[in-house]
Amino acid sequence: MMKRYAMTAALALLLAAPPAMIACGAKDKNAEVPAARQPVAGVATVAVAVEQRETFADLVGTVRARNVAAVAPQTMGRILSMPVTEGMRVAEGATLAMLDDASIRAQLASAQGAVSEVNAALEEAERAVAQADAGRELAEKTYSRYAKLNDDRVITPQEFDEIGTRRTLAVKEHERAIERRAQVAAKIVQAKGQLRAVEAQLSWSKVVAPFAGVVVGKKADAGGMAIPGIPLVVIEDTRAYRIEASVPETQLSSVRVGMGVEVTLDSAPGKAYPATVSEVVPSVDPGSRTSTVKADLSGPELRTGMFGRVRVPMGKAPVITVPRSAVMNRGGFEALFVVTKSNVARLAMVKTGAAYGDRIAILSGLDAGDRVAVSGLDQLSDGVPVGAVK
Repeated sequence: MMKRYAMTAALALLLAAPPAMIACGAKDKNAEVPAARQPVAGVATVAVAVEQRETFADLVGTVRARNVAAVAPQTMGRILSMPVTEGMRVAEGATLAMLDDASIRAQLASAQGAVSEVNAALEEAERAVAQADAGRELAEKTYSRYAKLNDDRVITPQEFDEIGTRRTLAVKEHERAIERRAQVAAKIVQAKGQLRAVEAQLSWSKVVAPFAGVVVGKKADAGGMAIPGIPLVVIEDTRAYRIEASVPETQLSSVRVGMGVEVTLDSAPGKAYPATVSEVVPSVDPGSRTSTVKADLSGPELRTGMFGRVRVPMGKAPVITVPRSAVMNRGGFEALFVVTKSNVARLAMVKTGAAYGDRIAILSGLDAGDRVAVSGLDQLSDGVPVGAVK
């Protein structure tokens, strides 16, 4: 305990010492001996106690839109126009870029001509099937009549054989006509497929927004060449955001999907955003020994890239707390005055944690049972005796 106060007292003297004294480095032999310090009266103190409090882990994170699309063309072509600018709101299906479609339109005309050609061929094949079917029926009827004549010995066997051959040829011709029709039908399917493919390529010449959002990046301009897979525009959906924070591996087991957390942003001091953990990445980065937790939140003022802190409940634990009025800021350090058993004020540097109403947790710098000053702080300095303690 005395070692801690000696260190903090030395730091306090260094912060409070006049520059001339620090620069001098040695006492003047003729300097007067300072008078004994008078006790400071009216100082109120409270005893430090350990309490069971809900503890929290404060994680640092970055706000990102849940849906971000880097929109790239599906076909190659020269960019004719890009009627969007960064920051512009676009609706779902809105035109982001128009590509030169002259060659695709030529392919479309060719594909449409091919479909018309095979449709005409199909009509001709249908007529051929009908004609072959009529010929086959006539040959069957003729064969039936001649079969009776042959049974009655009215015709010669040669004449009957000729009728049978004609019937066989008519049946084969009918089968060939049906096969040709099937082949033409297959060509129609192929030609229509090619037509749909060209029509799809033509639709690709207009690059559209996949969802409503804001254009946050424009990667090309009119006159440039669009290449499949290379993004032209980046859009983010402003209706849903989340914050992605790093959680140490020692605290990863305490974070669960569905748990509620509290998010604060530097851009909106004093405002807390309720959020819900939606994802916990199970793997740990071997370099930083941290994982990533993602929590969904919403708000019209949210923007991708904002810095934020995620406060995650970690369960109850013994915590040292003091009134907020006891904590001061001295030279950029958090400190408070501990009143010793001999009623001497000692400046102690502390590290604060979570706030609990009008009290604040002390993570280091205090021990259970210490008494800290909560009033008259402006009259105290390190080593000053304290009078009647309230």
